[in-house]
Amino acid sequence: MAGPGQIPGRYNIIVEGEYNVFDHQMPVEEFIKRLKDDDVPDKVSVVGLGDAFEDGDVADELARAMDQRANDLEYQSPTVQFVVEGSFHRSGKTYDLRYNDALHSLQQVFGPQLERKEEGDWLVAPF
Repeated sequence: MAGPGQIPGRYNIIVEGEYNVFDHQMPVEEFIKRLKDDDVPDKVSVVGLGDAFEDGDVADELARAMDQRANDLEYQSPTVQFVVEGSFHRSGKTYDLRYNDALHSLQQVFGPQLERKEEGDWLVAPF
């Protein structure tokens, strides 16, 4: 059984320090490259999402790469965590990430199907 924040075949977005993370960690830019190269590890924690939002081009590039590789990821079913600094805030039916006193729409990267798990320090989204 998968542990909290570690559901295979989904993006697990977790608040740093709330759940166990994988030893294999990489920044958002490396994850984008791995997506494009079809070389996503079986279990990986991606760090730096807040910074990617602050550089809007990186967040947009991440969203495009994730969208383009969605079918491959569904087939491969890796366990992908995005470990974020800050906190989640619900905004209507979507969620925002509060990072450096700014709100960033998680829907921009993960699409509209974000689902809250447990106490709210963990969200999941389909590939």
